[in-house]
Amino acid sequence: MLSQIRHHASAFARDDRGAVAVLFGVMFLAIVMCVGIAVDYARSAHAKSEITAAADAAALAAGRALMNGGMSDAEISEIGLRFFNENIQASGAKFATIGDVQIIPDRATSSIEVRVDADVPMTFMRVAGYETLNTVTDASTTFEAGDLELGIALDVTGSMCDRGSRQPCAGARKLDALKAAANDLVETLLPDEERPNKVRIGLAPYSASVQLGVYAAAASGGTSGDGCVRERSGGDAYTDASISMGGPYRGTGRFRDIDPTEGFQGYFCPEAEVVPLTGDKATLTDAIANLTAIGSTAGHIGAQWAWNLVSPNFNDLWPDASEAVDYDDGKTTKAVILMTDGIFNMSYDNDRSSVQALAICSAYRAKGMQVHTVAFEAPASAKTFLRTCAEQAGGQFHEANDAEALRTAFLKIARSLNGLRLTQ
Repeated sequence: MLSQIRHHASAFARDDRGAVAVLFGVMFLAIVMCVGIAVDYARSAHAKSEITAAADAAALAAGRALMNGGMSDAEISEIGLRFFNENIQASGAKFATIGDVQIIPDRATSSIEVRVDADVPMTFMRVAGYETLNTVTDASTTFEAGDLELGIALDVTGSMCDRGSRQPCAGARKLDALKAAANDLVETLLPDEERPNKVRIGLAPYSASVQLGVYAAAASGGTSGDGCVRERSGGDAYTDASISMGGPYRGTGRFRDIDPTEGFQGYFCPEAEVVPLTGDKATLTDAIANLTAIGSTAGHIGAQWAWNLVSPNFNDLWPDASEAVDYDDGKTTKAVILMTDGIFNMSYDNDRSSVQALAICSAYRAKGMQVHTVAFEAPASAKTFLRTCAEQAGGQFHEANDAEALRTAFLKIARSLNGLRLTQ
């Protein structure tokens, strides 16, 4: 009997037929847990992606509001929160429970910080005691800290008076639209709040010539009798060579492109004067408010003097406070805006106005300048020209078919020049 008991006990000890089932059970549980962790991780990653996209949108929206100026921190935060919520709802808000959302403007650094605290409910990981997984998302947007020098060629020709006027007008539908758009741009680039970078803007109103006022004598070598100058000729006609190197710009002279039956009636010296680079907003807004329009369109002259405003080669002409920095100073963006409502139809000693202007557009690119062209209620041929100019300059063309579109175009340009970008 004892020997039988020992035999059966030994046989039971050697029997491993149930071990496979036990091992499979343990492995199955491990596989299920791994799959569960992977599923929960994927849900968390998906939620993180949705929240990050919404936070980025909020940061950009709040950044634009800060950049535009005129809003309190609370108003800016509210705009950012609205954009965040709209983007989260559009994404379906899957898997995550949104908690605290902070949108924090920092005017000293021209930046917006967005911080989102959210929880993702777990499924399989509940077995291990994890009810939720907390995820914190940060996004921020800031302005490029670089400085800006901007020259703006503004069309103040007779057509901006809504008629081919030979009498200057100070107020008309198109001229008023230009004034509003230019003011928006100045307000955006020069907000009342302190900024970490230096922004200066110069104005070059043009029609059949540009009015240089007190700078005319030096710029023309004494040949300007009315304060206005036309183009210069020679090898430096389409460059920013200094007056001492490239020669002076001449006063009134013979004309091209104007109907011969009009004689010299196509030429008018505009009243609106060139404003050298300045960071004083009041100086710029006062000059814009006082713009008057008259005469034909020598757009190439406007394009040239918008360039001369930001060129260091013309520092001898302007006051010390308006001197431009070197092209390669490493921190300054030099930019030009060329705006018109019509065909460039006025030139003097050189080729047609449009031909000269395109040569200047090509020269912009060689200097690494940022260029924007704007067609305001312009005919098809003028749009084609401005688009070509922008392409040759490596810049951007903007089309505006009404006053509101012009304001939108100028604001878009201002935002582009401000350099709004996500930093993380």
